[in-house]
Amino acid sequence: METKDGVKTVVLTGDLELLLNSAMRYCMGRRTYMPGTFCSCIKSIMGDLSLLTLERMKKDFEIHDEDVKRGLSSWGDECDKEEWMQFKSALDAEINARASK
Repeated sequence: METKDGVKTVVLTGDLELLLNSAMRYCMGRRTYMPGTFCSCIKSIMGDLSLLTLERMKKDFEIHDEDVKRGLSSWGDECDKEEWMQFKSALDAEINARASK
């Protein structure tokens, strides 16, 4: 961990990105502050995440969405669903931007 001007920075390793994928899975369907916290945090660093991590997040989103459609899960409260849909839009935009480079 490096400190510059009082700000700590962390290197995004493959293991850390895998933990972020796990955190996403944990947050989906929760009716707490965690979906909003997770989505906000990840959107702020999305450009620094590997394409592999972004693609895993997209796949996890799609799997959860299918579970919701089958009645096996939910997006949480309506505000949580809105948060996840905005997250998915940002995720798709980042993946598409990289594909067009």
